[in-house]
Amino acid sequence: MIGAIAEALFSRGGEPLEPKMLGEFVTNVDGFMSPASKTLRAGLMLMLELLRWLPVVVVGKLASFEELPIETRTDMLQKMDRSRFSLFPLIVVAFKTLLTVAYYEDDDRLRAIGYPGEERKRYLTVRT
Repeated sequence: MIGAIAEALFSRGGEPLEPKMLGEFVTNVDGFMSPASKTLRAGLMLMLELLRWLPVVVVGKLASFEELPIETRTDMLQKMDRSRFSLFPLIVVAFKTLLTVAYYEDDDRLRAIGYPGEERKRYLTVRT
């Protein structure tokens, strides 16, 4: 399920992500969720199950989230993100946050957006 969400958020032009990248997403998200409290883990797992079966309600498709084409998954997440029903944006933001952190764990992706890496000067003295 995490891989299906990752593809909806990060694929380009509806192309599936590389299996290696999908595996990294699952591993990283599992690493973030495992040390969390039982309550938080249970909430995230419940949200995953809701997201799995919400295509019936959100996009009118009798299929699980993973079975939808990538473009339809992306559209579904966008509709949920803009929904006035507060649970829908909460589900999207929870997993968008986890997956974005996991996505930028890769140094090459950080450099692609201009992050300098080790050369970063965190605390510079400002002279007045």
